[in-house]
Amino acid sequence: MDRRLIVGLLLCRVMDNMWTESRCNLSGGSSVPESQSNSMKKHSIVGNGLPLLAAILLTSCTSESPLLDESRNSTYVAMPTRWSTADAKYPREVRLKEKTLKYIDEFWSKFKQQESQLTLALENLRGESGGANRDMLTNFMKDNLSYVDPAITYEFGPLPGQPGHKLDFSTDGHEEIKQIVDVLVAKAPKLPKWKFCAHKQPVPLDTVAGAFKRRAGIDVLPFETQVDISASNRLDVTFTSPDFSKDEADNAKVCSILTDLILGEDNSDNWLGVINAKQGALGGPFNVAANAKLYADLFNAKKKALIASLPAVPYFKTADLGKPEVLHFHTVRPTMNTPLKKIGETLGSGKNFQSEQFSKLGEKFVYLKLAKSKDLVPAEKHEPIGKELDATLRKANFGCVIGTGSDTKDSVYFDMCLANVDKAIPELKKFCQAHNFSHESTLRFYDADLLHEWVGMYEDTSEPKDMAKPWFLARTED
Repeated sequence: MDRRLIVGLLLCRVMDNMWTESRCNLSGGSSVPESQSNSMKKHSIVGNGLPLLAAILLTSCTSESPLLDESRNSTYVAMPTRWSTADAKYPREVRLKEKTLKYIDEFWSKFKQQESQLTLALENLRGESGGANRDMLTNFMKDNLSYVDPAITYEFGPLPGQPGHKLDFSTDGHEEIKQIVDVLVAKAPKLPKWKFCAHKQPVPLDTVAGAFKRRAGIDVLPFETQVDISASNRLDVTFTSPDFSKDEADNAKVCSILTDLILGEDNSDNWLGVINAKQGALGGPFNVAANAKLYADLFNAKKKALIASLPAVPYFKTADLGKPEVLHFHTVRPTMNTPLKKIGETLGSGKNFQSEQFSKLGEKFVYLKLAKSKDLVPAEKHEPIGKELDATLRKANFGCVIGTGSDTKDSVYFDMCLANVDKAIPELKKFCQAHNFSHESTLRFYDADLLHEWVGMYEDTSEPKDMAKPWFLARTED
């Protein structure tokens, strides 16, 4: 059995207000893009203001271990090629998923066994025993959480406004492991005075100043914020401060840290768009907690307004979605013919996409990718087939077709909004087989945490060779 060695650095920061944050970054030949997560690459361990090294993690893994995913040349993503759509026809996928689930159960079993020791350590992070208690916490997580997925990070802290402790887990920008983190938290035991979350939570507003200084190493800059709904149904934020420097990277880091602390990870991952930093005078007096509250309130109010503006009924219940328009992209798929221009442009932008940006009813935006055949050439045949598929889905109350198109590599796309993916899959398979479409036909997903998922339309459909780069991320110049 081929064995590999992964060396990682586990870093822990213990804050004066008893907030403990730990980050685990394992690397073995792969790197994390800076755009995914700055915090993951700029860890600090703070104890009395000095950086400290907490532990070195040395893990030996077999090629079948959930710590490795050879199909992605990755050693930080522990998940199989698929998770929610894992197929028994691919035993390695199923085996890896089962192992990950086993490690989740083992993690919580050991957590329950050592809950009293973990609680005692959290309550005694200062004084002579503080160092030993920090080691106990980090060693426990290192020894047990890493096998679930080494990209998962975590954060211990007190329960705001009540006795007890919280443990927040995080994907730290790795959307591909969100499903694992969700399952991890769903399987958490019910323990008195403990709360477990699948996202880093906002810090209490009266601790923002201290938390910012410990993370950034400087006092909070005076700031005001403006929040606007973007064309892609995300929330763009503009920070204004008279103390912004000429260094755009430093300004961006300040804004990012404040946003992380004030809004929490769920808002940042699913709703945050572009953050801009603008130098300028404030419109009124500055107080960290008060201005942080204004930011949080404004962001949440805009999010509420955005969600309220989304359709009140499923898309398939709207008989006429509008006149189709051809959109052009700089990707392997040059065009999309769709009546939903705003959604189409967002899908083709290559940016992080979540279906909840455009549906508050749990619908998912997906697409069928089919190899061109005589039934699909020329392009004029796409529209009548799309209409037939649309009628089939609407009749069953499963969803509707929202777009069609083709790419430069002899593939045809039918974009859909599905109200129930699981129920729609058998109907999609029957449709593809009735039309004798290629046996390489697959159902694919637009959501950032589902990009690796796929469903074959035939029993003998093989794994797509382009899973690493969906069409909307594969730029033609690559």
